[in-house]
Amino acid sequence: MSFYSNVEKQKIVFDAYLNPKHKKETIKISDKTIIENSNICVDNLKINLSFKNDILISAEYEAIGCSIFLASIELMIDQLINKHKDEISDIVNVYFDMINNSNLDEVKAAKLDKLAVLENVKKHLNRLECASIIYRAVKRSL
Repeated sequence: MSFYSNVEKQKIVFDAYLNPKHKKETIKISDKTIIENSNICVDNLKINLSFKNDILISAEYEAIGCSIFLASIELMIDQLINKHKDEISDIVNVYFDMINNSNLDEVKAAKLDKLAVLENVKKHLNRLECASIIYRAVKRSL
């Protein structure tokens, strides 16, 4: 069951890719900066996730890579901002399950919101890695 049409999915991905809200030219690298790279392509992420009382209050990143990779970062940050680490953990686990093997039901789709547009990356194995990098980075922050 798809919750977005193919046209809607394309529009959401391209909008996140072309109009990033959290991407910076450069970010300050600290001991809390998470760096994740693709094992198979040029996708490269440096991200700072700022928590206060276990709530994600801000996020910024610098990255180079493909549209799926960059859109997944924007969509993930949008979904996680102002959420508690416990809820973030739940969301990223549902996301990982979705992109790797399961179909979405209404409950999972509601947790993911626009991240659900990436549900078909599992059909394109070269894109699975692109969509997985942000998952790995967020898991490391928890």
